[in-house]
Amino acid sequence: MTIRPKLLKARYLCSILFMLFAFTFSSAWAQTSTIRGTVKDATGAPLPGVTVTVEGTSASTATTANGTFSINAAKGAVLRFTFIGYQTLEKTVGDETSITITLSESARAMNEVVVVGYGTTTKGQLTSAISTVKAENFNPGVVATPADLLEGKVAGLNITNDGNPNGSATVTLRGPSTLRAGAASSPFYVIDGVPDADFSLVAPSDIESIDVLKDASAAAIYGSRATNGVIIVTTKKAKAGQLKMTYNAYAADEKIANQFQVATAAQLKAYLAANGQSLTPANDNGSTNWEQQIERSSGFSQNHNLSFGGGTDKTVFNASINYLEDEGIVKTSAMDRFIGKINVSQKALNDRLKLDFSLSNSITNQNLIVNDIPLYSANGANPNLFRAAVQYLPTRAVYNADGTFYNDPTLVLGYNPLGLLETNTYKQKINLVLANAKAELKLPFGFTYNLNAAYQDRNTTSNTYLNSQSELAIGQNGVATRNQDEDTKKLFENYLGYEHTWAKHNLKALVGYSYDDTETGNGFGVSNENFVSDATSYYNLALGQTNLPRYANYNDETLKIISFYGRLNYSYNGKYILQASLRRDGSNAFGADHRWGYFPALSGAWRVSDESFMKSINWLDDLKIRVGYGKTGNSLGFDPYTPLVLYGTTGTFYYNNNWIGAIGATQNSNPDLRWETTATTNAGIDFTFLKGRLSGSVDVYDKKTTDMIATIPVSTVTNLVNYMVANVGSMDNKGVEISLSGTPVKARDFSWESYGNISFNKNKITSLGNNISQIYAGDPEGPGQSGTTVSIIKAGYPLGEFYTLKYIGMTNGVSTYMGANGQPTTTPTSADRTYAGDAQPRYIFGWGNTVNYKNFSFNFFFRGQGGNKIMDASLADFNTPYSASTHNVPVMALSEPVTDINANLYSTRYLESGTFIRLSNATLSYRFKVSGNYIHAVRLYVTGTNLFIITKYKGVDPELNLSLNNQASGQFIGVDMSNYYPKTRTFLGGVQVDL
Repeated sequence: MTIRPKLLKARYLCSILFMLFAFTFSSAWAQTSTIRGTVKDATGAPLPGVTVTVEGTSASTATTANGTFSINAAKGAVLRFTFIGYQTLEKTVGDETSITITLSESARAMNEVVVVGYGTTTKGQLTSAISTVKAENFNPGVVATPADLLEGKVAGLNITNDGNPNGSATVTLRGPSTLRAGAASSPFYVIDGVPDADFSLVAPSDIESIDVLKDASAAAIYGSRATNGVIIVTTKKAKAGQLKMTYNAYAADEKIANQFQVATAAQLKAYLAANGQSLTPANDNGSTNWEQQIERSSGFSQNHNLSFGGGTDKTVFNASINYLEDEGIVKTSAMDRFIGKINVSQKALNDRLKLDFSLSNSITNQNLIVNDIPLYSANGANPNLFRAAVQYLPTRAVYNADGTFYNDPTLVLGYNPLGLLETNTYKQKINLVLANAKAELKLPFGFTYNLNAAYQDRNTTSNTYLNSQSELAIGQNGVATRNQDEDTKKLFENYLGYEHTWAKHNLKALVGYSYDDTETGNGFGVSNENFVSDATSYYNLALGQTNLPRYANYNDETLKIISFYGRLNYSYNGKYILQASLRRDGSNAFGADHRWGYFPALSGAWRVSDESFMKSINWLDDLKIRVGYGKTGNSLGFDPYTPLVLYGTTGTFYYNNNWIGAIGATQNSNPDLRWETTATTNAGIDFTFLKGRLSGSVDVYDKKTTDMIATIPVSTVTNLVNYMVANVGSMDNKGVEISLSGTPVKARDFSWESYGNISFNKNKITSLGNNISQIYAGDPEGPGQSGTTVSIIKAGYPLGEFYTLKYIGMTNGVSTYMGANGQPTTTPTSADRTYAGDAQPRYIFGWGNTVNYKNFSFNFFFRGQGGNKIMDASLADFNTPYSASTHNVPVMALSEPVTDINANLYSTRYLESGTFIRLSNATLSYRFKVSGNYIHAVRLYVTGTNLFIITKYKGVDPELNLSLNNQASGQFIGVDMSNYYPKTRTFLGGVQVDL
């Protein structure tokens, strides 16, 4: 009896609520109308892509190609118009249903937001040398890593790459600062505030901007890992009230850009006949172009990226998925990668608390080639695919009559190039996950607290199989290897910020703490051999017929870096600006007495254009003078065992009828090992002229590195082994950087924008250790020249100074050189070598242009370098006319006397200019006019990359990828070896749809 009245009451209340809701909805609907309009710039030209939102609602749209829009809004609502590079405008809806909006350009050059360490600022308030590249200025093409987006775009940043889909770019900023290679010579990367995050987690299409912190006054806030500069990547984020989806895709075709020119079978036979030589019957059974045999006729690539996001003023989300496939030009090589990312941002506590959570995952599958197998030699020879393709006799057949690969059982004539690819399998799968949580809490009295926690996990599975026909495993009936290793990173950072403004003064302060824990080498590996069949490959190692499998060696290492840092910014009236920072880093990778380092920085700027005496200069928009000094360190490329004594297998001894592995010291301890430190002084000016039509910057710097770290020989009288990792000397880089951008033409339907940069750098070794006069470096390991170096590291000379024989011509058909005694010699020794030139470019540049006509846009970009020399060791190694009956030779050798037994000796004969100009890329695009509220824009484009190169260099390409053979800006630079993956010329077509 009591339930029924309650049900009636509930139904009655629901009816009232429904009527109220219906009344409110109908009233709102009745007051809502469709507002149509056009958005133009100051010249009257329509602006496509302008975001139009109704404040306080999720209603949003964007202008079409002709600047028109349509949106539902109630009378009294506020329409907000936003567009990059233009001032935001708000318009209150009245009785009109059609409106015209004119947006004014903002002072974009000085008001652009720039990401700095642990915060942001505007370009006008910068006191340091920082370059920003926005997404619209990235390099187009098949891009596997974000570094490729910056080639030629930033003054002083030198980026080189080859055509390998599984390769990585070499990045050097303002010249080398260390003698070590790899990570030690690379910039430090920060992705969305996460230091040292992996680039494989970021799809290039998802990047909003990249900021390059070039001088120490900017980078010192990152302390011990900032010597080589800091590159900060900011990904795209959704905006409140704007629901947007974008699909971007392209397909590409790659062709070989250039190849090493070697003799054909007919040319080789004619040369041998003319010189009284001949081939053995075993070497004269075919006519084969081995370079073509190992290459695809073309390589296919495709990329698909879908991003979407939106939200309210309280909650914003965005997500993206990306798929990249890069087939590569070399057979069996390939890479495909899937990246997924989601980010959620939530505001609470009356918008005083902001929480961010992001989760990224990338899965990369790599089909690697034989050069990548962790195997230095097999059966007495080096399995270098590209060297084999050039040197293998073109008069040999690919296959035997039974379909097996034609091989040389003695290996004297090397490996069958195609056999190296198809009988040896090497695949990797990399699963990478990054979880990142951030919190920002606005406290009373101008304080803000930030928390940043991240966890990154990298799992790598490596599988290798050398099948029963492999020349790398003759008589072993197949060798299978499986490896699994895991690297993890744990990061915890928190910092407290403060900002206060009074009168004309502005003060900002920041103090923080960071804990970074990186574990590497946690893995397991096993191999087996002698399989009944190749069918199972590496999938079932238990089928191997050996008694016991072999296990791989792994060193599980944990590198810990603990940091305390602070920064102070002061500005008076916005025109006198000071910044000071200090970071204290501790690392367990250095000697017990030198684990802590201090990295201070001080910089200032004067906005001259804000002075009263400058107001009468109408053509000057902005002028700022900067000066800064700072110190940074280099702890990249280190493991925590570097200063310690290490023990391992040092041989075997015979005991009790068995050979037993001996354990002994393999590394000396060095408790005095301390940081490499780089101090940089930088002075620069930023300027904008003619109402934003011309802007740029000029920087002059002096970068001094001390306590350089290298592996040096030591006496075993006082040490356990004959080498030690130690601090050995100092290095200096001096340079000038110039960046300019302008708009020569800007009309209603036509505009032309031009931008460029050029940088000059001079490097010099200023000192080495007390007991070291020089270090010989650069051993290309050519035939008969193992151990012969071509470079020298010595005080007074640049890193990469060539030190080699001086070629002066021929004597009786034999190459002749200048001896140390000033007399010609045909029997030179190492004592006859001399200083021969610098491997480092004196200048690098980039120049781009964008021409817009109505809905068409055409962009092209040149880049290049000059002032450097290259040792063409590839040409030297192959130029062996005296052995043309056993190895192929370059076309050049066909005009050489067969008696020249010195033809391939490294000398100035093979030193060439590395100067070049390359048309790096060109893109033609068309943006369609789209009517309706569902599709906002459609853009079609075609792009060509590496279209042509102007150079006098006789080798394959003067732009060397220095990540080959440990050449990554370490001691071994400027040497063109035969271990190159061919550069490609790419043509692609793509589409971008904004929904």
